[in-house]
Amino acid sequence: MEKVYKICTLLLLSAVGKVNGQTTYFEQNFSAGGTPSSYVSSTPNNNQVNGLAGLSATITNNAVQFTRPTDSGTGYISRSSNFSGTPTSLHVQFSFEAISNDPAVTATSAVMFYVGSGFSSGPTNPNNGDTYARLGIALSPAGSGQFQVRTVPSGGGGTTSASFSGRQTITFAMNNSGATLNYVSPTGSMETLPDDTYDIWIGTIKFANDQSVLTPGQTINNFKFRINDGVGVMQIGDIRIRDINGVLPVTLLSFTAKPEGDRVQLAWSTTMERNADRFVIERSADLSEYVEVGEVIAKGTTDERQNYGLTDLNPQPGVNYYRLKQIDLDGTVHEYKPISAILKADEPVVTLFPNPANPDRIHLRLWNADSAVIQLFDAMGQPVNLRLERQPGSADLLFNHPLTPGIYWINVQMNGQKQTIKVLIR
Repeated sequence: MEKVYKICTLLLLSAVGKVNGQTTYFEQNFSAGGTPSSYVSSTPNNNQVNGLAGLSATITNNAVQFTRPTDSGTGYISRSSNFSGTPTSLHVQFSFEAISNDPAVTATSAVMFYVGSGFSSGPTNPNNGDTYARLGIALSPAGSGQFQVRTVPSGGGGTTSASFSGRQTITFAMNNSGATLNYVSPTGSMETLPDDTYDIWIGTIKFANDQSVLTPGQTINNFKFRINDGVGVMQIGDIRIRDINGVLPVTLLSFTAKPEGDRVQLAWSTTMERNADRFVIERSADLSEYVEVGEVIAKGTTDERQNYGLTDLNPQPGVNYYRLKQIDLDGTVHEYKPISAILKADEPVVTLFPNPANPDRIHLRLWNADSAVIQLFDAMGQPVNLRLERQPGSADLLFNHPLTPGIYWINVQMNGQKQTIKVLIR
């Protein structure tokens, strides 16, 4: 059987489980390539902006690249059309990398990122009254290719982070709901965010905690990146903006499906659980109708990584889609995106179960191998006398006397192909 692995890892940009319980207002990773104009519309959907231009902007390495060869000129990414719906909280994430820069040129506000309302679609700097919250990115004087993140309060000042290099994920969480909210941090832990405050993370490092916003109560349905300081090449990508109100009680790190013979091994990991009762795995051939494969009890409430697994004993030839459901203690059901595993049905496969095996019987599962020639050898390579009982899809190796505990080898031959299986007799 050809083992084709299609593994789906459900991630936010900082390795936090991507869930369906939250509203996504904007999402764009620029993986389609093209030109900046490909991502611009006067009536944008949730992966388009109203303006993207300046500083020789290109789409490079799944990001927008801005080049500022001298300390002049402005580049921008602007969303001036309101989001669909009116957010009362936002969880903003984007990647940033300083490809190169001139450390000798002051660049404390190389990039400014604004969230608010009433923004223009062009390079104009939003005024303070229209801005709910903002952050700055400085090109570091410590060396080329390094940057720092800044808080930018009213009247200037603020604090500056340590220097970072390479592509980093910036997380900017803000709360305009009128009440304290919780959100899942880039580390997978739960964070508390008071009203009209924001947090900033660089990767998994928390830089700014419960900072006061610029204009409390301002609507948060526009955003703008503005590149207007320093000399260098910068890339902004993987922009994802959602609310933080709908945080699910489970943070899913990964969900995989791997064919093994005529079965599929399913595995998933969580980094945080809150009042979770159980997980349910379902299988579908067409992404329409699903049948249940099995259930696994959840840990419940934990901030530690948990690993789970389940075996599908009856996958179908061809494509099998698997959907993971998480069910709360109160019965609420949350679904995650389906993944797939492909079983190629026209090749013979023989698998052993269980292993270690009992000394009086060895059971084999046969996939397109009912007529296979099956032999057993001991650790010294000597053949072992046996009686073979075949049934459709399986075979049992039986012995006149129980086998001595140890290592044995099963040889399977069919259509010119040979398979050797190691078996431990206990």
